[in-house]
Amino acid sequence: MPREINAAGYRLIKEFEAGPQGNSQPAQVPYRCPAGRWTNGWGNTYGVTANTPPITRARAEADLERNLDWAEDRVDRTCPGANGNEFAAMVSLCFNIGPEGFARSTAARLFNKGDKAGSAAAFALWRKFQDPRTGRLVDSPGLIRRRSVEQALFLTPAEGVAAVPAVVAPLPNLPGELMPQAVAPERSAASSKTVIAGGVAVATGAASVVDQVSQLAPTLETINEVGLSLQSFLKLGAPVLSVIALAAAAFFLWRYIAKKRRGEVMST
Repeated sequence: MPREINAAGYRLIKEFEAGPQGNSQPAQVPYRCPAGRWTNGWGNTYGVTANTPPITRARAEADLERNLDWAEDRVDRTCPGANGNEFAAMVSLCFNIGPEGFARSTAARLFNKGDKAGSAAAFALWRKFQDPRTGRLVDSPGLIRRRSVEQALFLTPAEGVAAVPAVVAPLPNLPGELMPQAVAPERSAASSKTVIAGGVAVATGAASVVDQVSQLAPTLETINEVGLSLQSFLKLGAPVLSVIALAAAAFFLWRYIAKKRRGEVMST
């Protein structure tokens, strides 16, 4: 029987693949995603055109299940042995970037090498799309936030299921956060600073990385004490996020250099 995504991953996908109205609701009428593809339901592009008639919520649910089937199958075959949260995070990534993109991704390759921290950081390589108006590759605010939450879920211990809903608490779609349904391929990760910068998201949501970047503990403890949600945390502003970014980037840079010296980093 094919493996299925857990509740946290299902909730994550419904949040980020919501239509223009947000609130984890499907798009019942077609809309153009930021990459210019006609989309309905929860990130469904199969057979969708400008003339596709409105769909029911039941049809949106059925389309989501069909699309999840191929994403779950690809992740299960590409990265066997993932725990529930790792699997869910990778299914969300695969759902967004496509089965072929996931199969050749640095995230999948590093996971299969046993480098889970590196795999989580590599999620951040998939953050750009081609703007149909200019033809240029641009960062997507929605993709950046999604990769951050996927990283946090990926690094949440499997036994820490109770903590997962807080990591992926529903957030309304913000301006510019609709999902591009055609994500640009990642750049080479062997020397990419983007992988190192991916530690920013990991530091905000994953206890395992917070433990390794101990200087962040006072900030995170303060956040917990005042009961801020992830949404509130993301609104703390540039000073706090910059501290987190620098600390996380420093850790991943140190880790990358150490592994390269040991010959554990492969050129691509």
